[in-house]
Amino acid sequence: YGHAAPRTDAGKTFCMFYAVLGIPLTLVMFQSLGERINTFVRYLLRRAKQGLGLRKTEVSMGNMVLVGLLSCMSTLCIGAAAFSRFEDWTFFSAYYYCFITLTTIGFGDFVALQKKDALQKQPPYVAFSFMYILVGLTVIGAFLNLVVLRFLTVSTEEPDLRPEGGGGE
Repeated sequence: YGHAAPRTDAGKTFCMFYAVLGIPLTLVMFQSLGERINTFVRYLLRRAKQGLGLRKTEVSMGNMVLVGLLSCMSTLCIGAAAFSRFEDWTFFSAYYYCFITLTTIGFGDFVALQKKDALQKQPPYVAFSFMYILVGLTVIGAFLNLVVLRFLTVSTEEPDLRPEGGGGE
């Protein structure tokens, strides 16, 4: 957010090439992690339904979307609670920071770990922040993967509603 930026033309060139390769690779990595998490959650839900003795153990897309939504909300609330405590932000501001960070919008209006000597004096908080962002990106990525998958399956399964004769029969 303006604090660390390349100064030389060579550094700026390297940064652009790195971004051209790094951004797509990062997206592919989070997509892949999202698919694996969704597969694991589907397995856990099926086992839970079997354990409860339900006859229908098939996991629906609705089940998956509900679990994904609850996971996202939980992830955002946990982060908001932690960041509001450590950064002295309101819960809403911290929730906003988590949402903007984990959806990779990143305006830079809220930046964690900017207090004087925060990086040196609070190593556990620094580690939490790093791990929270990595895990949070994965959870949000898994949910977005699921929602996109749901959208694609709905749009490909829609029946063709046009009349077959092409006219007003």
